[in-house]
Amino acid sequence: MHTPWRHARSGVGLLVGGLLLGSVGSPAGPGDAWAKGKKAEGKADSSLGVAAKITCKGDSSMTVMASDTKLTCENGGKDCENDIPLFAKNCSQNFLEVVKLEMLENDRRSFSVEFKPATVVPPGGVWKEKIPWTTEGALEAVVFFRTSGDREAVPETARGTLQVENPTLAAARKACQACSGEWVGSGKLAVCQCKTKDAGKVCRDGKDCQGVCLFEHYDGDARQVGKCSDTDKLQGCFEIIEKGASKLPVKKPPPRKLATCL
Repeated sequence: MHTPWRHARSGVGLLVGGLLLGSVGSPAGPGDAWAKGKKAEGKADSSLGVAAKITCKGDSSMTVMASDTKLTCENGGKDCENDIPLFAKNCSQNFLEVVKLEMLENDRRSFSVEFKPATVVPPGGVWKEKIPWTTEGALEAVVFFRTSGDREAVPETARGTLQVENPTLAAARKACQACSGEWVGSGKLAVCQCKTKDAGKVCRDGKDCQGVCLFEHYDGDARQVGKCSDTDKLQGCFEIIEKGASKLPVKKPPPRKLATCL
């Protein structure tokens, strides 16, 4: 879950721990691309093609259309991102200006950007924006607007919902379930640890195991002896018998076994 933040369009962003911190000193949101220098810039679009796709709802002066989005991943599924396309149609007979956008996750604000100067949208026109996003889940986009030039008016809001999916992560979860595994760690450090079929088997070489050969002792000939791990991947520091260890020259007395951190 992301920490709520405010960010003026003129500010500079900094990515920390997967979140974006704004230059105004308050917490920021989840768009990695913002850390690369991209900023949200609200734009008015009078294109009839876009406007025709948005049906004005009720008595609201503005209607939001938010499209479901699928994240694309690189680096083995560690770096996932895509732009969320947002549109808001001016359904009134007045010029409106968009002053702020917020994104809510589970009714909690995780992203906020103020537009300075505000973006003016003519009657029947469409405001559009693309928001870089990195996490899956249900979102609600909240557009704040007011009659153009009326600086004293309390902004009204228009809302639209969307779903962000991560097909790469969904496939990884399915594969993890198929191997009776479990996810260990969080964020980009999370890995699926699949159960091995040879857990506890005596091993003398890393090649003997589906997972890892965990060192236990030296035998009478100063050869390493261990047991195969319960899972194919490990996190932490362990005394490990490496692959090819059984073919190495024997040292007498045997050296003290050192831990290897994975």
